[in-house]
Amino acid sequence: MRALPFVLLVTTSTAFAQPNDQPPAPKPKDDRALTIMWAPIRLIVPLAEFTAEYRLADKFGVSLQLGAGRRTLTLDMTDVPGFEFEVGAQGRYYLFGSFTHGMELGAEVLEEYVKFDEPLPANIVAAAAGGATAGAFAGYKIATRFGFTFEGQLGARYLVVEPAVTGMGKPMLDQSRWMPLLHLNIGWTF
Repeated sequence: MRALPFVLLVTTSTAFAQPNDQPPAPKPKDDRALTIMWAPIRLIVPLAEFTAEYRLADKFGVSLQLGAGRRTLTLDMTDVPGFEFEVGAQGRYYLFGSFTHGMELGAEVLEEYVKFDEPLPANIVAAAAGGATAGAFAGYKIATRFGFTFEGQLGARYLVVEPAVTGMGKPMLDQSRWMPLLHLNIGWTF
């Protein structure tokens, strides 16, 4: 009689698995094709910069950057105010992942045009900033299911065309033609 509870316990707690004859349901295809982003870090300049990226394929996208704002250059402890306008483009290949979540490798061309207010301060003969650059980068982009998107890119760019000069003088580069390329963007993917 004492063995009966033990036998009942063992036989009732034993389970048998049966194979699932149905294949797993496929994930729904993510067909979002447009990302609009803003670069809050550029407010330091202060400059408003927006990027629109369009998905050409699951692993390839192209983007357009537009920005504008006030720009101040400090020369010999004197501020030279001006206005900056920028336009650029990127080609992006998603090495790992896809348009909505993955590691990207890409190339960028960017034109920054800065027009300084004239007349220039009395002790400043000429001022120049901006120019055309070309570079490469690696980055990562994450778009949530709800659309919120974050992107970070780091790379290097080379000054291809020197900036236009305001005032009387010619451009003199006192630094390297190589510059860092950094983008930290937030936005929405549709």
